[in-house]
Amino acid sequence: MDKIRELIPKDSIVEQLLLVVLLIVIIWLFNKSFRLFLKRAEKHGFDRAATPLVSDLVKYTTYAIGLLLGLNILGVNTNGLLAMLGAASLAVGLALKDTLSNVASGLLLLFLRPFVAGDYIECGSIKGKICAIGLFNTTLETFEGIYVSAPNRSLWGSPIVNYARNPIRRLDINVGVSYDASLDVVFCALRRMVEQEASFMKVPPPKFFVSEYADSSINVTVWVWVRTFEYYELKRKYSRIIKDVLDEHKIEIPFPQRVVHLVKDGEQDGAAKEREPDFDDLVQDEVTFNGVKINLNR
Repeated sequence: MDKIRELIPKDSIVEQLLLVVLLIVIIWLFNKSFRLFLKRAEKHGFDRAATPLVSDLVKYTTYAIGLLLGLNILGVNTNGLLAMLGAASLAVGLALKDTLSNVASGLLLLFLRPFVAGDYIECGSIKGKICAIGLFNTTLETFEGIYVSAPNRSLWGSPIVNYARNPIRRLDINVGVSYDASLDVVFCALRRMVEQEASFMKVPPPKFFVSEYADSSINVTVWVWVRTFEYYELKRKYSRIIKDVLDEHKIEIPFPQRVVHLVKDGEQDGAAKEREPDFDDLVQDEVTFNGVKINLNR
């Protein structure tokens, strides 16, 4: 090393370039090591959706510090550069206010954590399963497998409905039965169906009630509580089973009906239909004024 130092003139451009190259290598190794650290942290409970945001923050921060150190090594007056950047920061902030608001919203989403990777959320018109939170946008995937990229500020600025946050949720089973059916028999059949399903929770207890007297049916609702990760599987399952349960107990599921009465021509109930008055019936031929009749047709 001493011989190498003797070959390099002190305070020369070669020494400065070598220091800059060494700085670049250090920054590259640091960023790569930090990404490996985040991968290991995910295995110990760190939210993988936040990995892109944290990685980008550290990466751009080290780039900014490296740029200032590199300019300082090359003899550039960084104090003047910082002063110039400070004066221009206001104009840049106004020009990039939407971009900066995405960064700020991303940081708030990271620290307050209204959702984590894998949660299915609804925020305004945005729906999907959370994949990752980036520095400027959040990526989601819908049930149809469609990729969605939403700006962070659109998520932070609207109410977020997280369907996967709570460990349990209520499953509603709705069915319409005929007005001729006995509600006692209906509730007995539904109660037996619920008791035979081990995935339905006992606490909170299930509830059975009439939700509506509709035009063609009595709508009955069953409330049962299930574990959130089983919700959609059980919903699909009992959308199919509910008909078999009612068929087993001879309970009819009606379809919309309309009663139409047909009347033959000439058939009338009671007296003959009176002729509707026409215009001539409504016009008077004469009027009486001061006891004298006046003919209007003259």
